[in-house]
Amino acid sequence: MSFRNATILTLAAFALIGCNRDDVKVYHVAKDDSAAPPQNQIVAPVPTENSQPQLQFKLPGGWQEIAPSQMRVASFTVTGTNGETADVGVIPLPSTGQEIQLVNMWRQQMELPALTNETAAETISVGNDSAKLFDIASDALLIDGKSRARILVAMLTRGEMSWFFKMTGDDSFVAAQKPNFLQFLKSISFVQNAPAQIAAAPAAQSEGGKSIWAVPPDWKQIDPGAMLSAKFSITSGDGSAEVNILSSGMDSGLAANVNRWRGQLGLPTADETDFSKSISTFDIPNGHATLVDFNGTDSKTGKPARLVGAIVPQNGQTWFYKLMGDDEIVASQKDAFIKFIQSAKYPDAGNAP
Repeated sequence: MSFRNATILTLAAFALIGCNRDDVKVYHVAKDDSAAPPQNQIVAPVPTENSQPQLQFKLPGGWQEIAPSQMRVASFTVTGTNGETADVGVIPLPSTGQEIQLVNMWRQQMELPALTNETAAETISVGNDSAKLFDIASDALLIDGKSRARILVAMLTRGEMSWFFKMTGDDSFVAAQKPNFLQFLKSISFVQNAPAQIAAAPAAQSEGGKSIWAVPPDWKQIDPGAMLSAKFSITSGDGSAEVNILSSGMDSGLAANVNRWRGQLGLPTADETDFSKSISTFDIPNGHATLVDFNGTDSKTGKPARLVGAIVPQNGQTWFYKLMGDDEIVASQKDAFIKFIQSAKYPDAGNAP
């Protein structure tokens, strides 16, 4: 397992773009994500419909801006005097409260054993806000079999969003860059009241403009927002359910993803042995998909809910399908949900939403 593949969290490949490293940069939501953004502007996901903060910061010397992937709002490469490199990314995601799960995912990337209790984190500043810093180094020589790896992750929660500022690279180089990383974080500011613009969602269509799925007639396609590839609502009487679809350049592991869903139902974190009885597989045209089925309490509404989730690797992408809502509707739609997934005709990885 290469260090690069093990440490990237739901990220795609990057394309380099130039920047003035000492300039203050502004990241905002663009009207059309199909057009290339100006050099000093990067398309950012929309945290909420009514509050779309701009992210401002000042880059340390030796940091170069590169094009962000689908999940990032900013990406940088850091180069040392001897050719050392590190990767820095800024990723906003909906808050889940599953801190130990995230820490264990990063520890898994460093090939370290999982923790059962909350780990100590350093308190730092991201702009004027207090944040947590996790500093995790591998014991094994993960980089080309010659040196240890290290992750620095600052986690800041603002409203319903958590912001992750992550640096990965060689252990000694990341340790040497830590003061610059902390200075970068202190320079950050969030500018509220940005123009009300909504980023276009990743297209859930093939190049020919047709849906890549055969959508059941009682499913209504709705705005997926900035983070999802597609979203559908299902209603029957007073009950409802939703289907969310997300594609990612990498799967962070079965346990991490299943526990992410368990957290949405208020269920405790479990290892693969504990939830193995809830896992099954089904056939898709080019392989197999993993299926999970849980009952619990919706962490947002406090109401009983059921979640059926599927993980589908295709063409270098991992697709995450989630059917969640009232138990009766989810039960009645489970077969249609599986057939929907089986109907997919995926684009190539380079063109995937």
